[in-house]
Amino acid sequence: MRAGVAEAIEDAGVVGAGGAGFPTHIKARSEADIVIANYAECEPLVASDTAVITQEPERVVRGLQLMQEATRATRAVVAMKRKTEKGIQILDKFSKTEKGFTVHLLDDVYPVGDEHVLVEEVTGRVVPQGGIPLEVSAVVSNVTTLWRVALAEEGKAFTERFVTVTGEVKAPGTLLVPVGTPVSRLLTECGGATVERPVLVMGGPMMGEITQDTESPVRKTTTALIVLPQDNALVRKRSAPISVDVRRAMAACMQCSDCTLLCPRYLLGHQLFPHKTMRSVAFWVRESEAELASAMLCSECGLCGVFACPMELSPVHVYQHIKQELVRRGKVPELRREVTDPRPEREGRRIPLSRLVARLGLTAYEAKAPAKAELLEVAEVRIPLREKWGKLRATVLVGQAVRKGDLLAEPFGKQPGARAHASIDGKIESVTEEFVHVAA
Repeated sequence: MRAGVAEAIEDAGVVGAGGAGFPTHIKARSEADIVIANYAECEPLVASDTAVITQEPERVVRGLQLMQEATRATRAVVAMKRKTEKGIQILDKFSKTEKGFTVHLLDDVYPVGDEHVLVEEVTGRVVPQGGIPLEVSAVVSNVTTLWRVALAEEGKAFTERFVTVTGEVKAPGTLLVPVGTPVSRLLTECGGATVERPVLVMGGPMMGEITQDTESPVRKTTTALIVLPQDNALVRKRSAPISVDVRRAMAACMQCSDCTLLCPRYLLGHQLFPHKTMRSVAFWVRESEAELASAMLCSECGLCGVFACPMELSPVHVYQHIKQELVRRGKVPELRREVTDPRPEREGRRIPLSRLVARLGLTAYEAKAPAKAELLEVAEVRIPLREKWGKLRATVLVGQAVRKGDLLAEPFGKQPGARAHASIDGKIESVTEEFVHVAA
């Protein structure tokens, strides 16, 4: 049964649907003593996981059971915020009847959904810096991922997901959409944008991708589409080019250390010091090589740039640039797997989500985005062939007829990745290095 679960997940192309996109079948082939269902939904405005819990609770629980069986875990836990009253009511009913399944309630702080933070909250174990939860015998899966795991057992590929559409739109909602749907179709379904030349955030406001391309496709990892005006504080803080960030660091960084003191990974005891990295980048001081290498420890939660820094500098943007350069040059450092204890001040430095929402200028968009269970009808999709964990090789030809669920692409060789499938019935219109275009 254990091998069968992992094989079904691999066949279905299931990935971490909360944003990381790591292939779930790899986790299913590991062993751990606890499996954690991540229902923290810690990014502001995002309600896609809540839609899954309210619409498909049985399958979420079944997916958790399957991951527990696959990893031979002795415990299964759903971690969720105590403010999520409806979700608590739904899952509490299951927790009383399902063996080994319990609910762990979380405070409404950011980023409590980060895997390292979540594992410590639930188990008290600290994932070693540079490590993964498996190193402390834990496996974490997002609840949308678990929903897709249960569907994989039923022989259904990962072809659709819930996406929250909110912000400057006439009718916010959380839609069930085929993977590959252009975001323009989501905007139309929600009544269109209410501002000219809107800025789109694909994902949560803290870690999502900013774009103005309305033809960008929904990916397996797309949790939300947030529509913002050009002058929004979040857009201003996250849109500056790296050259501007470096010049501003040289001119304005006063080494107050607030970026470090509020860093969630630093507070877990990891040797990550954003203020030192900013000093290194700005002035190329002697410790710069070691500090630049520590960029690989950053989770890119974004707190340092949009909340902590009084000068509105962006250490996370600098870290992202450093990571890209290290990868491009083939000089990714081997990070020491150091076991640490949380710093004693951690409890008092957690950031309430309400304060973060206010700082980002998003309070006006906190209206509910109700879930719609009917699958959105679309005329075409573009299935991505490049994901965070690797590139896919198309297995179809232009002009070929496909049915929903048919295999379109698979990973190259032994590199990590997840298969991609047609999310609608149709014909292959084009195949490029980036997408397979399917038209109904």
